[in-house]
Amino acid sequence: MGADFGVQLLQTILFGVMLGGVYALAAMGLALLFGVANLVNFAHGEYIMLAMYMAFVFSVTIFQDPVLTPLFNIPLFFAIGVITYLGIFKRLIKAPPLSQIAATVGVLVLLRNLALAIWAAEPKAPPYTVFATSFSIGPIIVPLDKLLAMAVSFVTLFLLNLFLERTRLGVAMRASADDVEAVSLMGVDTNRLFLLTTGISLALVGLSGSLIMTYQAVTPTSGLLFGLLTWAIVALAGLGTVKGILIASIIFGLADSLASGLWDPRGREIVLYGLFILILWVRPKGLFGRR
Repeated sequence: MGADFGVQLLQTILFGVMLGGVYALAAMGLALLFGVANLVNFAHGEYIMLAMYMAFVFSVTIFQDPVLTPLFNIPLFFAIGVITYLGIFKRLIKAPPLSQIAATVGVLVLLRNLALAIWAAEPKAPPYTVFATSFSIGPIIVPLDKLLAMAVSFVTLFLLNLFLERTRLGVAMRASADDVEAVSLMGVDTNRLFLLTTGISLALVGLSGSLIMTYQAVTPTSGLLFGLLTWAIVALAGLGTVKGILIASIIFGLADSLASGLWDPRGREIVLYGLFILILWVRPKGLFGRR
């Protein structure tokens, strides 16, 4: 009995770390936009949902496997980010938070109903992926699709961290997260900075949507879960670093996996958001928040 429980616990922890890796990539786009442009985007989850649907479309019509869909999803969602910024977000950057919330909730409703009108309410999933298999390490089963998603997510976050720390644009983004007025006074074109930030933010969404579709179906309401989850991760991490987002995401991934695997899947959100409230009660700025 004890040995079986130990194996189940290790298996659950492994799943939690894998989930956390993918959650980190999904949340990083939100953290980047919120940190650099100070924009409250409540439609972030719906963009993830849309990225999942586009991965489904590309896998069915072109690639036959969602693993290859980032080749289209990343540039597509970078372009969507640029268009969204020019058409909507540019006018919201200096608007009061209530106006930002109202506008992005409107985008949320629009995207959700658009998905419902196009794809209906039935779950959609790619019919095939070469990574839909697993291998064993002793008694522990390692699903290849989730392992791939976690590995790609970690590599992407590592490269993003290098970009933020070692390039002029990345340094400008980090500085803007602390004091956008000072950045503007230093001669940085903040309009261009926010435009590129929005594009990169949604490019990360495009990649995360493709990775999630390797092991999960999508419905028009999928954005609700990912929207709440990514905002909780960003709030828990605080406006700090890529490392903070990754650690907060793994905490949520472990809580999600442990609640679903060792307790009751129906109670996972109680555990997730109960933990979130508890940590923020102790540290209101999050685990790694600078402001």
